Amino acid sequence: MYSSSGTHVIENIFVLTFSCFVDMQDSTVLNMKMYLLDGSFISGILPYVEYDSVMKHPLWGSNLIFNNEEAVVKAHRDYIRAGAEFLTTNTYQASIEGFQKYLNLNYDQSFQLIKKSVTICRRAIMEESSGRTIRIMGSVGPYGASLCDGSEYNGNYIGKIDSKDLYDWHKPRIQALVEAGVDVVLFETIPSIIEANILLNILAEYPNQKACLSFSCKDSEHLSHGETFASAVEKFWTNDSRKQLIAIGMNCMDPQLITPLLTSVKTENVNFITYPNGGGVWDAVKKCWDNTQMYQVSIDDLNLWSEKGLKIIGGCCNTGVTEISRIRNLIDNLSS
Repeated sequence: MYSSSGTHVIENIFVLTFSCFVDMQDSTVLNMKMYLLDGSFISGILPYVEYDSVMKHPLWGSNLIFNNEEAVVKAHRDYIRAGAEFLTTNTYQASIEGFQKYLNLNYDQSFQLIKKSVTICRRAIMEESSGRTIRIMGSVGPYGASLCDGSEYNGNYIGKIDSKDLYDWHKPRIQALVEAGVDVVLFETIPSIIEANILLNILAEYPNQKACLSFSCKDSEHLSHGETFASAVEKFWTNDSRKQLIAIGMNCMDPQLITPLLTSVKTENVNFITYPNGGGVWDAVKKCWDNTQMYQVSIDDLNLWSEKGLKIIGGCCNTGVTEISRIRNLIDNLSS
């Protein structure tokens, strides 16, 4: 199923077709405009699947690469129609161990399934035929997400797991996405400098691969694990990682935290990425979003953030196609 010669031929054709769209080795690729990332995979997929098949599954939607490819394609196509210029693979919670445990796959099948997520994005782009250049970001979530206990929002596992074990857990996920020809690897919701450093050390093993690094932040100054956002930006935007990073930033937080987080950074000439939650508050008891006091990103926000260096914006939890379409309109009306 995953290693037939026909599958490899199709994947090779896709890689050759899409490699001509954009040279991600060009470090100025983000210098001219603000780009739109897609929204929450969960919000995008829910029109096409049962709620429990995603929200109550330990793989948080990554299982759909295996058992509902058509729904994943539809969700990606919806975001393209909404105006997204970057699609994200639904591999945030994908891992070799997770696929082995919850899908009963072997190592090679699990590895190929991660690669398949990129092929699915390419299929969506081909089928939608938007006439626009759509790039693919390969999602790499933190180890804490696999624990299914919210650890990506505190980083409490850092120091409790050996660095070599973290390396070994992340390495095949990144390798699969790179081999599949993803345009940009997206390290997202990373709670600590320590885990980010491990991820970027792995990235350095693929020197031609570009990436974005996005942290989870607990307040207007700090990463979820406690380090300051400003210190994380300074560390990774000024060392050798800068050669491969096209943007650095934050995601999965209240949009009202974006301005103070960006303002806290003193490092110069930073390309930022941010994709906040939909502005509501998560009700942990009712397991749903309370949108009664929702904050909506405005064009004034985008103008300010653009002045601070924001180059890529999208949506995280509770952000669907309608909101991405609204942000598309805001971007198109930004001050020149």
